[in-house]
Amino acid sequence: VGNESGLAGKTNWNTITKDTLYAGKGGISSLLNTGSEDGKDWIPAETDVSIRPGWFYHAAEDSLVKSPARLFEIYLTSVGRGSTLLLNVPPDRRGLFHDNDLSSLKGFRAILDSVFKTDLARTAKANATIFRGKDPDYGAYAINDGKAETYWATDDGVLAGSTELTLDKPAKISYVQIQEYIKLGQRVKSFKIEARLAGKWKQIADGTTIGYKRILKIDPVVTDKVRITILDSKACPLISAVGLF
Repeated sequence: VGNESGLAGKTNWNTITKDTLYAGKGGISSLLNTGSEDGKDWIPAETDVSIRPGWFYHAAEDSLVKSPARLFEIYLTSVGRGSTLLLNVPPDRRGLFHDNDLSSLKGFRAILDSVFKTDLARTAKANATIFRGKDPDYGAYAINDGKAETYWATDDGVLAGSTELTLDKPAKISYVQIQEYIKLGQRVKSFKIEARLAGKWKQIADGTTIGYKRILKIDPVVTDKVRITILDSKACPLISAVGLF
């Protein structure tokens, strides 16, 4: 991904053209960080980072293991930006992971389990401004049905559209997760997220690419309705899931 800091680009295309990458090329870190919208090769980014300051075990670094909170931040800026995450955990001289590393990993797992325990979208009512051929198989229901093989889609040539989730009752939302149906390619170029507050729509987040998974941390809001608007796509957008946490 162009660095070893746990930081994927906010714009992160899974495509890149291999012959544009060569030793000595200027700006290569930036290119690796964002990918290329019109790249010819499907090469998703991999975010490499170590749980320690370096890649190998040193006793002097036992107190410098990244905290669970820091690992969660890295998760949001890697997996949460459509990248894969390779987290290095080096064994010590016993051939085992140090207790400090294990404690941090367990704490990280606990944060993930807590934050993503309850998806408020699963019980919400979904609708959309448009769906493909007016065929219910491509309707908004697909964004919160819990099935990976279903997706909301617009008609060919329709590169924008909105879908809404109405909750049973107002609830606090701190994270919004969006996923494209990646088997048919990465398409979305820009989007925005709005929440209904005091009867009016307010933008709470926006972004460029989505990919397999995009997680946006927002300033917490209490709302009963969230709207996802795809502003532009390379082809008709295909959204397989929206999660609210």
